[in-house]
Amino acid sequence: MSALLARLHRGLILFNGSLAGLAMVLIFLLVAGNAFARYTYGGSITWGEDTAIYLMIYGLMFGMSWAYLQDKHIGFDLIRRLLPPRWVRWQAVAVDLVVLVVGIGLMVSAVEFISARGGRTSSSTGMPMWLFQASMLIGGGLLSFSALVMGALRLSQHTSEEVSS
Repeated sequence: MSALLARLHRGLILFNGSLAGLAMVLIFLLVAGNAFARYTYGGSITWGEDTAIYLMIYGLMFGMSWAYLQDKHIGFDLIRRLLPPRWVRWQAVAVDLVVLVVGIGLMVSAVEFISARGGRTSSSTGMPMWLFQASMLIGGGLLSFSALVMGALRLSQHTSEEVSS
């Protein structure tokens, strides 16, 4: 089970990191192309600015899960340092549970938001807004899944450490 979790963990890091990086590259190309067009041709891509914003939101959602999977997120180090060593693991698991709840909350609010406003069409891109609003749903799902994987990894690593000692 631990080997499967480790593979899943690495796969999620690669997936989220790749898509966050792709979003950053696309944002750069879009903004640079738009600036080039503005200063050389006197006009810019009409859908460029909104698309860059939507790409940034998607990139943020993928990056959020990527950072969480690597424990590179903002943490409560002060609390962790004050805890006895045997409680540190449980504090991390508690944080994983809180993040799971936050991810589920993000998904629920995304579904409500999409059902209320997803039928609209973007005036600049001509695409349905639910394509852009789905970033919250995808981000919440990835964050929830990442929290489950991290919690399971923390619990399995501790169990295997107890067995080996």
